[in-house]
Amino acid sequence: SLTLCMKIDGEKSYSPYPFMHKVNDMNPLFKTGQAGDSKDFFIFVLEQLHKELKKSIKKNNQQNKKPLNQYDKNNAFNYFFDEFTNECSIISDVFFGFTETTNECLNCKNKYNSLGLINPICYNYGIFNCLIFPLEEVKNMNNNSMQYNNNQINNNKVSLYECFFNNQKSDYFTGDNKNYCNICKQLYDSVYTSRIFVSPNIIIMILNRGKGNIFDIKIDFSMQLDITDFVMFKDKRQIYNLYGVITHLGKSGPSAHFIASCKSPIDGKWYRYNDAFVDPITDFQKEVYNFGVPYILFYEKQK
Repeated sequence: SLTLCMKIDGEKSYSPYPFMHKVNDMNPLFKTGQAGDSKDFFIFVLEQLHKELKKSIKKNNQQNKKPLNQYDKNNAFNYFFDEFTNECSIISDVFFGFTETTNECLNCKNKYNSLGLINPICYNYGIFNCLIFPLEEVKNMNNNSMQYNNNQINNNKVSLYECFFNNQKSDYFTGDNKNYCNICKQLYDSVYTSRIFVSPNIIIMILNRGKGNIFDIKIDFSMQLDITDFVMFKDKRQIYNLYGVITHLGKSGPSAHFIASCKSPIDGKWYRYNDAFVDPITDFQKEVYNFGVPYILFYEKQK
């Protein structure tokens, strides 16, 4: 079920059926009354709103724009940002963050870097509106010695800090998977790394539990999250506060059911939104697993 009821001031409830019908008109995948995935629904609505609301804020000096040079970090980002400003909206202002991916040729690194003759790193930039964390992959990480905030990895629980660490790990391309280097003009071993360059105001985390019987994986998340170590461009600490969680009940398919738990901006209390029922939550951190397993987390950046 993807229907919910919005409660205002504890007195009136507003049904979102007209909104749901409009969404169904645009995408029959989300037909009212049929089973669906809240992740797919939310991402579709978010991207559709951005598409309808975006506008260009390009500057007048576009004709003087320098050609893209991916081996020059500043040039690569400025080129990307100029393109991005053609698709800005209130949605991108709130929900979009930037990623920086690097592809480093290990031959260039060994041959040129120490002499300072050339930069062997190729830079690319992109946008994201959510982060997808593969919990099974994170759980199986072979780095038991890693520690964040003095919390050691254990077999029964995965922390968000471990998810962020896994999200930025480097991948090596060797053997049959070698990449072509534009400097060396040949296939060489390389290392690929993706990191958060600029974090969004609202960060959405989708906890992908994969396939099979892995619903026993618990996610260790707190009401406040510090991701400063995982963001490259920052002028202050990147602190986020939890304000919403979507939990998943049942198996995938027709038996799937999603429940939203949200912190009210009016009274600061937590409420559970389960179809047409809205109930207060006495102790969210203790009761969250009573509503299923956490599936999507919503954090707001602290100003």
